[in-house]
Amino acid sequence: MIKKYNHEFRKDLVSGDWILIAPSRRFRPYDRKKRSAEKIKVAKTDLKKEVADCLFENPQKNGNPSPILWYPRPETPLKKRKDFSTWFVQVIPNKYPLFNLPFGKSCPAVQSFGPQKTLKGIGFHELIITRDHFKTIDKMSIEEAELLLKAYQMRYQALANEPCINYIIVFHNHGKSSGASINHPHSQLVAVPVVDPDISKSLAGSRQYYEQFGKCIHCEMLEWELNQKKRIVYQNEHFVTLEPFAPRVSYETRIYPLSHAAHFEEITDEKRLALAESLRDAIGRISKVLKGDYNFFIHSAPFLSQKVDNYHWHIEILPRGYSWAGMELGVGIEVVVVPPEEAADNLRKIGRK
Repeated sequence: MIKKYNHEFRKDLVSGDWILIAPSRRFRPYDRKKRSAEKIKVAKTDLKKEVADCLFENPQKNGNPSPILWYPRPETPLKKRKDFSTWFVQVIPNKYPLFNLPFGKSCPAVQSFGPQKTLKGIGFHELIITRDHFKTIDKMSIEEAELLLKAYQMRYQALANEPCINYIIVFHNHGKSSGASINHPHSQLVAVPVVDPDISKSLAGSRQYYEQFGKCIHCEMLEWELNQKKRIVYQNEHFVTLEPFAPRVSYETRIYPLSHAAHFEEITDEKRLALAESLRDAIGRISKVLKGDYNFFIHSAPFLSQKVDNYHWHIEILPRGYSWAGMELGVGIEVVVVPPEEAADNLRKIGRK
């Protein structure tokens, strides 16, 4: 007998989106196919071939560009830190970028064609690659994860000085269903002259609340969540990991700075280390509970205004075990089958290791 659950719509206070929490939907019938021992043996053989054929195992040897930025392994002796063979993380231009370069002498202008508008597809598209093929972020030491975040931050700061760039996003795809085309740990950085729709919506919602109440809505929500404690997963001195009240997918997880900050790229060394601890912990918990693919993004304020009192930067982690269907695609309302309170409880219990 299937347990009865209360279903409810929840509103995201920032975006204004309605989310449907429908726990009973998880019990829908679907095909469960078990892997045979023979298939598992073949899979192990395939992994060896995968590493041998990996284009990111030795990026430059496999025809990728020279690094824009790189850092050696944390344990590398000081005298060897300029030896590129010790690299742990490197940033390279994407060989197959989303955009056309260069910008030219001036920034592009919006062109009109009747009621339609276009803008030249220019921008920066970079890859941030870590050394070890099977060392995902949750398997890294805190020092290694901190180096990855440092590479993100340094490229943020460098590209923020580009005159035509208004927004930068870092994202990380893990697994085939996440959109990762190469199964080697790597992140991507995209710098564009426009602000993406998701952030625009979030900024508008944050600004509206600030104009009405004179407070950051994210800070208000964090204070409420910290008092409620129902959806908190992990907390250290500088960051809190939680399940949002109105998630877009089951087990959506967010990491917020405890103190108000609009721009990720302004993070201090101390806080970057604490963020590495939080990110490593969150991905470890999610990987252990779900054992599946995921994406994560850094959502930071655009460069159009250096003083943004209404926005609060954060990291969003979206597991990919749940696919969109008719309700999501046809109506635009996401259906979440695991309530965030239950997800938080499961993640707290499991721990990172």
